[in-house]
Amino acid sequence: MKLLRPIVLLVVLVAIGWTAMRIFDPAGRDMLLQNVQAAQLEGQAADSLVVFLQIDNRGGPDRLLSAKAHDATETILYNPESESGIPVPAGTSPSLAADGAHVLLRGVEGPIDDGRLFPIALTFEKAGTITSRARLSAPVTPGDAGQHGVFGIGSICRVEDGEPAPAVSVRTEPIPDNGGWRIMVDAREFTFAEHLTGTDHIPGVGHGHLYVGGLKIRRLYEPVTEIGPLPVGEHTVRVTLNTNDHRAYVVGDEPVTAQTTIVVR
Repeated sequence: MKLLRPIVLLVVLVAIGWTAMRIFDPAGRDMLLQNVQAAQLEGQAADSLVVFLQIDNRGGPDRLLSAKAHDATETILYNPESESGIPVPAGTSPSLAADGAHVLLRGVEGPIDDGRLFPIALTFEKAGTITSRARLSAPVTPGDAGQHGVFGIGSICRVEDGEPAPAVSVRTEPIPDNGGWRIMVDAREFTFAEHLTGTDHIPGVGHGHLYVGGLKIRRLYEPVTEIGPLPVGEHTVRVTLNTNDHRAYVVGDEPVTAQTTIVVR
């Protein structure tokens, strides 16, 4: 019994300390930045970089307002669909990704060597400013997605004659129990196939990408998914259909994408 008392006391003290950290450190309490990577974009200026990362939002709805890298003369938060900051749904792990919102660095100072770390800070409406370091990795190619109205950087898959021509629509509905939202995708001439992700292309087969306000929320492997509560405002919800090897489907010159709007008051 005497031996157990110090152990119990230690557990209690750790619990108190963790609670205090969660209460008095809001910037690090519910929002984490992970897998932070920087890369040169082929064909762009030698002193320019793009930054990708995962946002782990363990708290309530928030909004990403800005980014800052002190090793660059200009830091741009590329934000394709939201003028008042990028909405980050509660309880999600979205990404700043090549095919959605991401960070651009221009006028990077010093040598751009493989493995170099670039300090970067993201400022959120509620979580405040969170700092991390982006590690320089292999260059990325711009692809031709932007020429067809697809977000950001990446490649497309143009549907050939005689192949299934995927089409998609999307609608949403509130989830009364938790304030979140249900996203329902109607994909035609298309098959979701999670087990084939990353394999060779099969016409009419693949997965979806879900974006809110331009922020890539997740891949879709089935036609129904849910997200947590969103901050107040109007939010564009967009779904694209993609091949097993992650290219965006394009039929004719039109990307296979659909959108709707969620209004939070």
